[in-house]
Amino acid sequence: MSFRDIIAPVLLAGLLLVPSLAPAQDSPVPSGLVFTVGDPAAKGAECHVAFGPAVAISAVAFSPPGPGQADGKTLAVGGYQEVLLWDLSRAKLAKRLGAGVFTGRVTSLAFVGEGPQLAAGDGVPGRSGAVRVFDTNTGALLRFLPGPTDTVRCLAVSPDGKLLAAGGAYKEVHVWSLVDARPVRTIEGHDDWVTGVAFSPDGSLLATVSMDKSLQLWKTDTWDRAGRGSSPEPMHGVAFDPGGRSVAAAVGGPTERAVRVWGTNYTRNSRAVATGGGMPLALVWPAKLNRIYAACSDGTLRNLAASGGAGASFHGHTDWVYAVAVSPDGKLLASGSADGTVRLWNVADGKLLATLVQLAPRTDRWLIMTAQGYLATSSPDALTWKTKGLATPSEKLTETLRSDAAVCKVLAGDKPESPKLD
Repeated sequence: MSFRDIIAPVLLAGLLLVPSLAPAQDSPVPSGLVFTVGDPAAKGAECHVAFGPAVAISAVAFSPPGPGQADGKTLAVGGYQEVLLWDLSRAKLAKRLGAGVFTGRVTSLAFVGEGPQLAAGDGVPGRSGAVRVFDTNTGALLRFLPGPTDTVRCLAVSPDGKLLAAGGAYKEVHVWSLVDARPVRTIEGHDDWVTGVAFSPDGSLLATVSMDKSLQLWKTDTWDRAGRGSSPEPMHGVAFDPGGRSVAAAVGGPTERAVRVWGTNYTRNSRAVATGGGMPLALVWPAKLNRIYAACSDGTLRNLAASGGAGASFHGHTDWVYAVAVSPDGKLLASGSADGTVRLWNVADGKLLATLVQLAPRTDRWLIMTAQGYLATSSPDALTWKTKGLATPSEKLTETLRSDAAVCKVLAGDKPESPKLD
């Protein structure tokens, strides 16, 4: 059962019952992808990719700069019973973590400090949930953190790397010490699922949001509640501003679809920044950009100013966008969707850079396709082409466009020349 299968009736109260297109966890359905190069209506090509069963992606995280992290060029992606580690510096799917350990789809991820460690949350709805910490270099399971009773939906690591907070399809927030893996606190302040957790930049506050329509702030030295805000609809994600003076929550339901912003010292009132037809499901508020980026149910990423107003939306996904993350240098956004793809975006202009795809669950088959048409892949046999007006035979196009160097250049934020197709 997918996240949307569970949450859509709750969020929309029966007013917008959209049948799930996201795959069921235990019996996904085959899918397919089509990419265009040039103008296939005049002179160009369509690349048809054998893809599926597709697994909805609800967790993405960039590694921080540090030892073993390739200067922040590792992108972790939640898969079905595994975590995928994409090496953006070498344009490849580098590693798969957790095979035989996870019970369901990995729904939340957080890198731990500057070391090569990654926390991952998963679960089977209504049956189980867990948080585990892995060494990303060796793939070894380092810690199992007990406490969750259902699917873990959100994770956050404190700025000093010492605390990990988790929430999920239950009412509690679990906080552990990452120094010795012991439970530090179980927060019992919400009346419904906990859908977002975030530490303030100085680590003094923990923000939690819930389907119970509340935002709550907690002092991390005493665990006393420091503030409480409310909204007219359930909340789905939370993020602090770079200075720690404001906190934002994704709010979505029949009467409001917006990002609400509160002051951390006064949570009685909030201002709402509308997201249009898209229901926001996850947020990032990057330190170097001071803009809020919201992953939305209409397949877009919304670029919002906390004071109101929106920049250009990022279009490309074909289904709900569940997850968003920003690279340490603030130049790239990564988004994960129910369409089974991860997309990388140029923050400066909102343009799509590349699409990352695991071609089938729990396999080493993968594809990276750039917006220009350059590609890197483990499985050229998965690609077939339809061409128009090209002298190059269709069976030669994969070889013509396959270029790890060009893909690496795109993922580094540079723009290579467009491929020349004859």
